[in-house]
Amino acid sequence: MAEFEIIDAHIHLARTLEEESNYWLFAGRRACDRYGTPEKAVEYMKREGISKMVIMTLIARQYRGPLGEKAKLASLPEKERREAERKIGEQVGPKIREVNEWSCGVAKRFPQLVSFSCLAPELGGAEGMVKEVEVRASQGAKGIKLHPGMFSFFPDDEVMFPAYEKCQELGLPILADSGTWPTPHVLVEYPSPVAVVVQQDVIDYAEPKNWARVLEAFPKLTIVLAHLGSAWWDERVELAQKYPNIYFDTSQGFAAPDRIPYSTHRGLAEADVPRIFRKIGMDRILFGTDFPALAPQLQIEQIMRLPLTNEEKQKVLADNAKRVYQI
Repeated sequence: MAEFEIIDAHIHLARTLEEESNYWLFAGRRACDRYGTPEKAVEYMKREGISKMVIMTLIARQYRGPLGEKAKLASLPEKERREAERKIGEQVGPKIREVNEWSCGVAKRFPQLVSFSCLAPELGGAEGMVKEVEVRASQGAKGIKLHPGMFSFFPDDEVMFPAYEKCQELGLPILADSGTWPTPHVLVEYPSPVAVVVQQDVIDYAEPKNWARVLEAFPKLTIVLAHLGSAWWDERVELAQKYPNIYFDTSQGFAAPDRIPYSTHRGLAEADVPRIFRKIGMDRILFGTDFPALAPQLQIEQIMRLPLTNEEKQKVLADNAKRVYQI
């Protein structure tokens, strides 16, 4: 079997073992089996033959309480909602800046780790987000991470447009979560370290179609939508066929006998993956895992067993990430 370079283009890290233990809730996991801090991640990479990992910086689970409250504000009158959101921003914004600065520092210490900085309206609206993009770019961030579901905003909200314009100007790609939230689309660990409760009446902020107006307005902005195998993969194909500046990552993998889907009627089945890859274009698919919530090995094996050529596999596993993220 051919050997392939592997770049994991979608991971998350914690600052300490204690933070990691409260971030990813693996029941019974020993400290020696945790790899979510930078030092341990680098150790894991060496052991598993992964050349680079791209950190999609987010505030850890235990600091997201105010965001849970924000998700409940949609039904309030506008004035009341905006005042509540302002107060939440005062709590969350400093946490985002803190972890962004830390992540940029990690990438300087460990060249095999690449940092994408988190961006959200809680940073001070349009002006605050533009400033954050500029600051983190100056500190070496290679791109921007968005999570519309977690932060309860629509990607095509015009408050985001100045930040998109700045990213386009600086040549910074954007990676955005585009899966179902708060549940992942596959379950390979039980109890799930990602989500344990299926919430009802959730607003689908991250649905791919919500990116169409952004793609139209910023044709030179590179946008990567995470979780190709999640719901709405048909929308992803439609976007790809219309907009050449959109890409996708494979994080969390695809439904298969060893990868149980949360919603069987919504996930992309492994058997359909080669067809969907080719409809989108093999140059536009990036391998990612959501490490350490999900271990890379099963997802590497899933790509390796697909009926793709070696050239196609190498594009997905590393070459596309090198080109799209300029790493």
